[in-house]
Amino acid sequence: MEVVPTGTTVQMGNGLVQRACNFRIEVTLDNQPPYETSCKQRVPEITISQFQPGSSVVAVRANPDNPTEIALDFEHEPPTVTVARAPGSVSAAQLLATGRPAKAVIVQSEPRGMKNQEGVDIYAFVLTVMMEGQDPYQATVGNPTPAKALPLLYPGSHVPVRVGVDPNQVVIDWEQALADAAS
Repeated sequence: MEVVPTGTTVQMGNGLVQRACNFRIEVTLDNQPPYETSCKQRVPEITISQFQPGSSVVAVRANPDNPTEIALDFEHEPPTVTVARAPGSVSAAQLLATGRPAKAVIVQSEPRGMKNQEGVDIYAFVLTVMMEGQDPYQATVGNPTPAKALPLLYPGSHVPVRVGVDPNQVVIDWEQALADAAS
């Protein structure tokens, strides 16, 4: 969620310069609500620009006795985790059933390395949402995305969406998008 380089650097022999950074992380463990924590860790200085707050996904090692104590694990690919359904949150299925119809353009998409309770991969999207009678706006959302919808994940792709009471509650209607693409 945030990377703040400190003034501390280390270089071993002719190796890469490493800089200590303070990381603020949202951690997602299987079937548990995500939580926020932080750690301080050295990373090669040339890799710092690769960390994009809100979109970079890395593996972490969490202390089982105190899960807020973590270390970033750059040696392994992040595991795929199943996201717990947050109590009181609006699900994608609820938004599809009750949300207001709108159109959106995919600006950006990327896999999150997570699945919903039904086992469908979750992707992060930046969408330009266009609702009748309102100015377009951008929303950043995570949506379950079936494998058969992957050909529609490109910048500029027009997709039907449903919007909740909060304008940032946006879900892509993949069933309709696939039907539109087939016709």
